[in-house]
Amino acid sequence: METFAPGDRVVAINTDMSGPIHPDGDRSRHPFLFPDGPLRKDVVYHVEAVRCLNSGGHQGLFITGLRVTWGNQDIPWDASRFRKVDTLRDHAPKKRRRKQPAPSKQPVPAMPPTPARLPAFH
Repeated sequence: METFAPGDRVVAINTDMSGPIHPDGDRSRHPFLFPDGPLRKDVVYHVEAVRCLNSGGHQGLFITGLRVTWGNQDIPWDASRFRKVDTLRDHAPKKRRRKQPAPSKQPVPAMPPTPARLPAFH
């Protein structure tokens, strides 16, 4: 079982929203609601906070911008629904191109002919 910390980047590996993984109350009293939408695969989420759910060290995750409510309280997502993102393995770096100044599309005006001798200003 992975251990999560605030600031971790995670992806969902279990997006079955038909019921909680570890029921934590009577579902008939209050439905579980997902006001920000369901979990989606292939989306990287950010762990906002971590809560220990029991004495065995099982974790609950609060995900930035993705709430779960039961009744009138926000509850954490079960940590077993997620895995950490390995940034070196999963994401190939983007090719970067340096910005080059755009070539001028206007023709450079020709210099006017200069008179033979102009007085110098001192």
